[in-house]
Amino acid sequence: MTTTADWAPMAQALAADLRAKNAIRSDAVAAAIEAVPRHLFIAGHYAAGRHTPVDPARPTGELLGLAYADRGIMTHTPDDGAGGFSSTSQPSIVAKMLEAARLRPGMRVLEIGAGTGWNAALIAHITGADVHTIDASGLVAAGAQAALDRAGASRVAVHAADGYLGHRDGGPYDLVIVTCGIAGTSPAWHDQLGDDGAVLAPVAHGGLHPLLRVTRTPQGLTGRLVANADFMTATGPLYAGVTPAPAARGHRLPAPDPAAARPGAVPDDLDPRGSYVDLWMHLAARDPRTTCAGAEGATDYTGAALVEDDSTAVFVQPNGLYPTPGAQTLADQAEQRIAEWAQTGRPELTAWSCSLAPGGNETHPLLTPTEWRL
Repeated sequence: MTTTADWAPMAQALAADLRAKNAIRSDAVAAAIEAVPRHLFIAGHYAAGRHTPVDPARPTGELLGLAYADRGIMTHTPDDGAGGFSSTSQPSIVAKMLEAARLRPGMRVLEIGAGTGWNAALIAHITGADVHTIDASGLVAAGAQAALDRAGASRVAVHAADGYLGHRDGGPYDLVIVTCGIAGTSPAWHDQLGDDGAVLAPVAHGGLHPLLRVTRTPQGLTGRLVANADFMTATGPLYAGVTPAPAARGHRLPAPDPAAARPGAVPDDLDPRGSYVDLWMHLAARDPRTTCAGAEGATDYTGAALVEDDSTAVFVQPNGLYPTPGAQTLADQAEQRIAEWAQTGRPELTAWSCSLAPGGNETHPLLTPTEWRL
């Protein structure tokens, strides 16, 4: 492994920052963040549409500052031959997911979505066991393998393949962990789990991809929300047959009518990163029209929204409801749902569980959330 002596204090500072944000809660995850050099997994990155190649074996101060900041880094786009977008996720999201994974020594793990390979290296550091990671892009998989070789992460095997199919040869697994947003889980993953195994995946819900932990119970597959998150969507069958798209960020709705705003319809003490998300998940569980949307010509209204059609919506913000023209009935319904959330004690995101039922299409069925309950 060829690095400089400067990265270790920066990795330690990153781990301390993630502890302060409550993304890291265990010594095992902290030790992994400090021990696995993130900069070795970055051979190039995109900013403002421009690609900057770097030499991870001879990192500059700029690269180290980028690698050990709490930010995601885009490493591939569809234009560079990867076939889609790929990144190394924001460390606070990575840490939150590793904590939710409940990793322990000896666990057998399958990762869907190799990215740069950093996450698989962190998992291997914590478990001390073999990790299999899959990416649909041959270019991304090759880059991840090269990075893992640089880092000396010999317990990780990279496969260029369709993650929907899993990787039967490495199973049975104790955990299948998914690092891209999906519409539902693949039946193949559940077939490749051991008796007490689980799937941890960012599953589409309300226009976001919160982390859902899926286990098998006597009643069937049960999912429980374990953390707020959002990921780039998977390509291929992991979104096959899903309409409309769970996230609506690319589609702009008409701006709300200022005269119709209802500032008192939403509790005035919501934390944008906490209780607001709890409310969002309640709306998504109770109303399938809940998604993530934005308004034309404005940035103030991006977030939770109930969307009826291309012109009828109500934006649910931490400081009130903002209906588009003609959306008064929809705003009434949103206000009723918000009152229900308050009356039931403002349940947190992690209070929600669901069943999983067949969805997707006939060729590539998915197991999708249904029957949300507290």
